Amino acid sequence: MPATAGTNPAEDNRDEPSDDIKYTPKWLRVSAGWGWRLLVVVAVVVLLWQAGSLLSQLTVPLLLAVLLTSGLQQMTNWLETHRLPRWLAAVLALLVLVLVLVGLLGLVSAQIAAQWTQLTAAAGEGFRALLEWLGTGPLRISDEQVQAWLDQAAQYISNSTQEIAAWAATAGTRVGSFFAGLATCLFAAFFFLKDGRRISGAFEKVLPDYTLKTIEPAVRGGWTSLSSYVRAAVIVAGIDGVGAGLGALILGSNLWLAITAFTFVCSFIPLLGATIAGAVATIVVLVTLGPVKAVIMLGIFIAVMSIEANVLQPLLLGRAVEIHPLLILLGISAGAIVAGIAGALFAIPLVAFVTGCIRGAEGVFASDDVGTRRVNLPTWVPHGGEGDTPERSGSWFKLPRSPSRFGS
Repeated sequence: MPATAGTNPAEDNRDEPSDDIKYTPKWLRVSAGWGWRLLVVVAVVVLLWQAGSLLSQLTVPLLLAVLLTSGLQQMTNWLETHRLPRWLAAVLALLVLVLVLVGLLGLVSAQIAAQWTQLTAAAGEGFRALLEWLGTGPLRISDEQVQAWLDQAAQYISNSTQEIAAWAATAGTRVGSFFAGLATCLFAAFFFLKDGRRISGAFEKVLPDYTLKTIEPAVRGGWTSLSSYVRAAVIVAGIDGVGAGLGALILGSNLWLAITAFTFVCSFIPLLGATIAGAVATIVVLVTLGPVKAVIMLGIFIAVMSIEANVLQPLLLGRAVEIHPLLILLGISAGAIVAGIAGALFAIPLVAFVTGCIRGAEGVFASDDVGTRRVNLPTWVPHGGEGDTPERSGSWFKLPRSPSRFGS
């Protein structure tokens, strides 16, 4: 009796679970835990999406600047190793990019200008042949009907002057917004290339030391995956341009260089880029070489796009960032549904970055030097002091030469 007189039933049962937990199945508890965490993540993503949508004229150029930075960082690093200041290396890398784009567009414009007389004459001849076919072909459309349609089109244009003026004003505003965003993108890319080390260091100072053990390898893996994706996308676009240009050259088109350059530029536009390039190339061949070779050019474009979808993307993009082609297709479709062309453009880079972060957090990532070779990431072991942070490079993160700050 004395041994049990002082016992407290509440203390004896303090380790037992409460009734609601005791009688709740484990699978339901685990599902509920995952569920509310996923709801929090979705809520954060929705809030970030709403903020980004309101500031789209700022967020879209910044995201483009990040893509440019991931593609130009190696050139900037190479220039810096040749004793150039970091700011000058960043300027030269961006200047090379601008010159390449301007050169490609200038090539297209120069070839069109050189062939303009031939193009206009061929276009007029083709239009007359079309009218003749409408009258003598199976449709049997008379000249009076064609003239009536032309009169109706002219009447519609004259009655829609206000709508056309409003559309032109809107187009002018969008052109101004485009150039403003382009300037923002180039300036942001310059500072990302020049001060990427300082930017990453500033974020690092805000985060507590114990979080860097996970965040630093994850971000480094995501950045490596994003850089690999950008390089692979440039290679795929180049192969598309060369394939279309060679097809036009074999058919005898004098504008094969313009078709090559235009296809290369359009290949960076998801979904619509291939359609626009193929339509323009087919129309050019139709005007200059006739309908038979235009059909052949269309077949060439379909073959090039099929090779890209079934061979190049799985081989290059898949190996570079280890993303399944089905995930690429679903990502582009989801991005296009949510945010149109901009969503389709940023969908796969976002998927590449997220998957790289996951692999980086797990301790593996795709090596910069060896395609898909997976290497172990070091474990972050923070130390106090001014110099106890990893060395930075143009890729923002680099292993320190001294292994004392990292464990294997």
